[in-house]
Amino acid sequence: MRKLAALVSAALVLSLAVPAFAAVDVSGKLATEFKLGQNSSDEWEITGVTGVELETKVSAEGGSPVKAVIQLSPWKAESGEFDDDGNPTGEFGDPHPAGAPMTIGIDKAWLETQGAFWHGGPTVRTRIGDVEIKWDRYVGHLGDQRGVTLEGIGIGPVTADAFYTWEGAERPMGLAARGVVEGVALSGMVVKRGDENNLTVGAGLEVIPGLDVSAQLALDGERRQAYRLEASADDLLEGITVKVGYRAADTAFAPMYGNQGDDEDQYDLLTGFNVAAETVQSGFHIKGEYDDPTGKANISVSRDVELAGLVVSGEYNAKLQREVETEHTLKARTTIDAIPQLRGLVLSGQVKLQGDNTSYEAGAEYEAPNGIKLGAKYGSAEGFTATAGVKVEF
Repeated sequence: MRKLAALVSAALVLSLAVPAFAAVDVSGKLATEFKLGQNSSDEWEITGVTGVELETKVSAEGGSPVKAVIQLSPWKAESGEFDDDGNPTGEFGDPHPAGAPMTIGIDKAWLETQGAFWHGGPTVRTRIGDVEIKWDRYVGHLGDQRGVTLEGIGIGPVTADAFYTWEGAERPMGLAARGVVEGVALSGMVVKRGDENNLTVGAGLEVIPGLDVSAQLALDGERRQAYRLEASADDLLEGITVKVGYRAADTAFAPMYGNQGDDEDQYDLLTGFNVAAETVQSGFHIKGEYDDPTGKANISVSRDVELAGLVVSGEYNAKLQREVETEHTLKARTTIDAIPQLRGLVLSGQVKLQGDNTSYEAGAEYEAPNGIKLGAKYGSAEGFTATAGVKVEF
């Protein structure tokens, strides 16, 4: 309730200075998928999942740069949304809340404007309300917050971003800046909460054409440090891209807002090197990477080949890790247009081996002219399954 009250208060204050809001744009997506398969009792059954996302954007009339964005969450939002791959996750048979009509709640809401704070000043993107701050893996990964952000502040060769949030009584705030000076790409960020300050500084340089090096250093409130060194070489060896890196951190390194597992742009406290290489040779796309602290290695080889008039995309992947049996995966995929009634039919297959364990699956996918996607799959784990689904984005 306090979150909504704060939003309404901010909207009322800004409404005194801007024309009445007029243009409303609604966007979102709705998806449903049904699946035929056997349950734990080996009985055939049809299950279904669904997902709903809604977002409204309200713009002011008269050419005002101010707009309001309200992201709406439908009923049972905790299970009625989408996963990271865009697939629906909510149970299709779930009813609306018992004894109540369908309810729509506010997920996120903010006011946003793009423009200068004074005539002739730099254009700044200002956002008030629900904001997302993921500006630095070491010290600036606050995630979803309620506050104010100013992004794209141009000061000579430097561009700066700033934020102020309402998290707790100490009101975190921060400033990030980046720019190129004498050919060196410089960056930095400072985050303050109460009496504690966290800091990062970074630099990057193209040593020679095709060879880039970079470094980043972070300090927490007790001046414990973490750092990362990286270099990438593109085509120094013909047709080959190579990346190497080294990272380390004090064991007790503990920034206020570090990213340790939310997404790929994260840090860890392990010390060691990593190396990766990628090339295309004779039609084969080859990638390999190894991380020393974790002892993980990945190898991938892929190529498109023509078989019986069909273009087949083949791929081999190997995952290796110390004290873990190597996992081998073979994949193949092709699209068939020879059947007029089923143009665009996709056939795929996969075999996975790890130690004495072998699993496999083969499937077919087809999108009908009416927009419904149909699929069938047979795998060693689930047996036979068939799916039918549709998704609309608007």
